[in-house]
Amino acid sequence: MQSVPERPWTNLDGLLKTQVGCPTHRIFPGYPALCLTVVHFAVLGDVEVRAGGRRVEVGHDRQRCVLAALLVDANQPVPVEQLLDRVWGDRPPQRARGTLYSYLSRLRQVLADAGGPGIARRPGGYLITVDPMAVDLHRFQRLAAQARTASDPAVAGDLFEQALALWRGTAFGTLDTPWLNGVREAAHRERLSAELDRNDLALGAGRHSAVLGRLSVQAGAVGRAVEALEPSGPRVLEQVRKAARPRRKRTATAPTKASRERRLEDKRQRGKTKRLRQPPAD
Repeated sequence: MQSVPERPWTNLDGLLKTQVGCPTHRIFPGYPALCLTVVHFAVLGDVEVRAGGRRVEVGHDRQRCVLAALLVDANQPVPVEQLLDRVWGDRPPQRARGTLYSYLSRLRQVLADAGGPGIARRPGGYLITVDPMAVDLHRFQRLAAQARTASDPAVAGDLFEQALALWRGTAFGTLDTPWLNGVREAAHRERLSAELDRNDLALGAGRHSAVLGRLSVQAGAVGRAVEALEPSGPRVLEQVRKAARPRRKRTATAPTKASRERRLEDKRQRGKTKRLRQPPAD
């Protein structure tokens, strides 16, 4: 089995250097420009393949599930038994292996026609040879990791924004298998962790209003967040309190100033009334 390079995304770096000037290019987080001729895989939402700026039809749900099962472990062989479990769980169809091989053959052809990476058979199983940075899930994880090691808070915040911008909806869309559901839950927890880390940076920079607005969208209802997010729930609540604190302070001081003005006005009015009630001097 061929060894996988320690940093396989360097191939993409070289490709970008030679193709940034091409007439059709699109901005992607993490790179100045990514030429649209590069095949791009997206799983942070519906499972999609894009080449030349166009969506590539990769087949029905089960076939897309096979592709997703390979992309999650990009450049690593996935044994046939694991693929069967990832795609069908404990309810495989009759002749499941033959069906799986058929899906793999179709995917090979689809990717070859699009100029994309290949799917290879290895002693340890099947693998897709792809630049991880061309897969949004792996690009998200790499950008989030870079953000957490950045010494400059502004740089870290920008990296988190780039990472979170890759999300288009529910990971893996409507695909539904026990294995995929577990991977989906783990990915969404990673997303939440990145969101909370980004919020901490924004709170540290004094951008409380922006964080408060994002938290209302993220959590929907804080009660649901506490129940569903478990360990993250208290952290969400703490960020809500921090973000709302300046607003509460402004709200609290405004009535105090108004009440002082009313008291002064009442005092002036009482003085006028007292003078009017005094009898005229002889």
